[in-house]
Amino acid sequence: MEELLKELKIALKELQLEHLARFVEDFYNSIDKTHIAFVGEYNAGKSSLINTLLGKKILAERDLPTTNRVVLVTDCPVEKREHLDEYTEQVCLRDPKLEHITLVDTPGLSSAIREHEDALMRYLHKADLIVIVAPSNQPYTKEIELLLNLLKDRHSTQWAYVINIFEDPSVYEEDSNKLNRLKEFIKEKLRNILSAEDVENTPIFAFSIRAVRKQLKDFPVVTEEWEAFRRFIFEEVAERAKRLKFASLKEKVLKLLSGQEVLDKEAKLESLLNRKREWEELKENVLNFAQKSLNERLEKINQNVDLLFEVLQKETEELLSKYSSLQIARNPESVIDELEQNIKVKFLVTDWLSDVERLLDYRPDFVKMKKLFPTVVVEPTIPPNLQSMKNKLGEDISNFPKLVGKPGSLAKWFLIPSLLLIAVGIFLITSQRGEAGFLLTALGGLLGFVSLLRVFSAKRILQKRLSERISKLRDYYKKLYSEYYKEKFGEKLAKVTEYLDTNIERLNAQISSLSKKLQKLREVKEKINRRW
Repeated sequence: MEELLKELKIALKELQLEHLARFVEDFYNSIDKTHIAFVGEYNAGKSSLINTLLGKKILAERDLPTTNRVVLVTDCPVEKREHLDEYTEQVCLRDPKLEHITLVDTPGLSSAIREHEDALMRYLHKADLIVIVAPSNQPYTKEIELLLNLLKDRHSTQWAYVINIFEDPSVYEEDSNKLNRLKEFIKEKLRNILSAEDVENTPIFAFSIRAVRKQLKDFPVVTEEWEAFRRFIFEEVAERAKRLKFASLKEKVLKLLSGQEVLDKEAKLESLLNRKREWEELKENVLNFAQKSLNERLEKINQNVDLLFEVLQKETEELLSKYSSLQIARNPESVIDELEQNIKVKFLVTDWLSDVERLLDYRPDFVKMKKLFPTVVVEPTIPPNLQSMKNKLGEDISNFPKLVGKPGSLAKWFLIPSLLLIAVGIFLITSQRGEAGFLLTALGGLLGFVSLLRVFSAKRILQKRLSERISKLRDYYKKLYSEYYKEKFGEKLAKVTEYLDTNIERLNAQISSLSKKLQKLREVKEKINRRW
């Protein structure tokens, strides 16, 4: 048993329930004695009742609230008084009646001194019997109700109720049912707080302490229950406590472990688990929002890049429609220069490129995230420097016409050599050199045909090259901008998820620690149930 209680105290201390660990120690230390605590308002007659039980004046009977203490009256080999601490006193008597009993006198329930209250609660927790003493003119008070509510679920202490008759005894002699009505009133109040079994097991005594001490035999109604109360204290309670002490200790400990403090710890664990689930749900929602925002932004980026290069394609087609293949072959430089100037006016002077640049700024998505999820910490972000990317796009759009070459420009120069070859070939044919002449004529004709074909297809070739170049630029920038945005968006999102993960990990650590401590307490409780 000692080993189990030691384990239990360690488990309670780990849960920062040191006061419960002290209660367990007090329970164990008090196992050889039956502790009977007398509680009630000031001047209800607690001290007088104890003195009457002992047959001599041991306790002061009219203490002031500012000087009253918890007083333990017990049997000792040497009679003495000693202070156990500032608010607890022990009175040792050589009295066989107290061999297995400690009577505990307590401060009034309405004490305004916190230390009185702490000392009172400590002894009430280890009491085997709590005797509530109340005057007949105020048999039930708010303080008594608070006490009952505070202690009803904490341990298995027995209860008894003493109504100390303050009025003239003749009042009760004249109305023999007055005491019964008082008792029924108390029972009705107790039923509102205690279980039906506890109410049934709570004896209620009514007598006049003053009449008992003066041995007023003319008023039996207010004295006849005294002897029953005395036997109850010194015989029934003591004998029953000796028989049930270990079972009572086990019951007290188990009830203590089912009390509000332990329930609060379990509620805290449940609260931590709920908070963890909330953070995990928050993380899932944030990631879903981020993925949706990312997909939408990438789609917009691709749409805008497509639109940009569609306009560029249309611009080149409109310009080329003004020229024939022969004009292009004759002076391709002027066509390309004009196309370059038109592109600069269309794209670089207007705000076309700024629209694409704005799409690469990921900050608006995180501003929206912060509004949707206020709990999430989103650090301020320095505006991204997108000017270099914008400049690069502008340069590539401006310069791409120069990179497609000058279709037809060389072909036109091959027309003259082809004509010369034809002329020489004809001359040789007429000069009786037919074989060489036919060869040169055929070669000149082929060269001329190819040159004319290239000249007259210059427009189509230029258009094809421009389209291919535009397509390559479009694919390049769609990939570049998408990867850039995903990278920067991902870096910022990583900061957010790091914050969320930190909170989840912190809760996991608290949950793990508290779970282990509560599990240890449950294991000790199981051992107590199994072995005790």
